[in-house]
Formats: sequence, structure tokens, C-alpha cells
Amino acid sequence: MTIARILCVVPLAVGASILLAPVAGADRAQPVPLYGSYDTFLDHSRQTFNDRPDFSEPSVQAASFATTCVASGCVAHWLRLTELTENPNAPALFDYHWANDQWESTGEYPFHCDDGAAITTTRSDFLMPNGDGSFSGERTFTVIAPGCPGDGPGTYWLPFTLTPT
Repeated sequence: MTIARILCVVPLAVGASILLAPVAGADRAQPVPLYGSYDTFLDHSRQTFNDRPDFSEPSVQAASFATTCVASGCVAHWLRLTELTENPNAPALFDYHWANDQWESTGEYPFHCDDGAAITTTRSDFLMPNGDGSFSGERTFTVIAPGCPGDGPGTYWLPFTLTPT
């Protein structure tokens, strides 16, 4: 092969390899980040237990959020700032993972029964962005037997919203 032919073929091969090289891209949807201060409106006026009304007064809890992302995914950290006098053993920090175009979290939770007793439940949340900086969510507490006195085992459902402050 002559030098002139090599000088023509090599730049063409390099150019083709650049154009045909795979492009790095995310295989997942980009999360809507949670940053800063939010008010959490817990709509207990719509709360249910085993699909039956189990209403109480709505409440508002202050929260702070920070989102971190790495190659394996994103985590939003929810820090509850409001003290819960009726449930002082409730965790103040929850971690949420971005999946299915929403933030999701699950874990054990010391649930406060009406008689003051505390039982261990499984708490599951999801948060969906509303497009205006706020989020709508649902929280469930799955209670195993024997459950709270008078209620027994089942699932509590609670809708809530997050509004930036």
C-alpha cells in the first residue's frame, strides 16, 4: 500500500469510528429533584383503614429535602422537622428512590395506635411531581396481626401533598 493511499484511508477510518461510536445515555427517566423546604399536608380527613373511613384532623409538618444522584440512580432525603409529640419514636429521616416516574420509599415504622400503643408497621410512600414544584403522594401503613386494639391487622391509607415554602 502506498503512503498516499494510507494517508487517505486512515482519516476515513478514524472519522467513521467517531461517527459510529456508541453514545453514552441514561437508561432511566431523569428524576424531578426535591430540594429545600416543604410543607407536608397530611390529609387525615380522607384517611382510610381497610378501605373504610378512619378520619382525623389534617396536619401540616415541615420538611427539608436534598437529592443526590450517582451513576446507579438518585436518592431524595426527607428530613421531618416537626416534632411528633404523639409519636416520639417516629423516624425523622426517610430515603426515596426514583422509580416509575415517581419517588418511592418503604421501611419499618412505629405506628401510633388510638389508645397510645405503638406497633411496628411497614410504611410505603410514593410522591408524584405536579409540574409546579409541588408533589402529590400516598402513604400506606401495613399492619400485621394483632394490629391496634379495636382495629386489628390491615392497611391504613393517607394522601398527602408537598408544597415548597
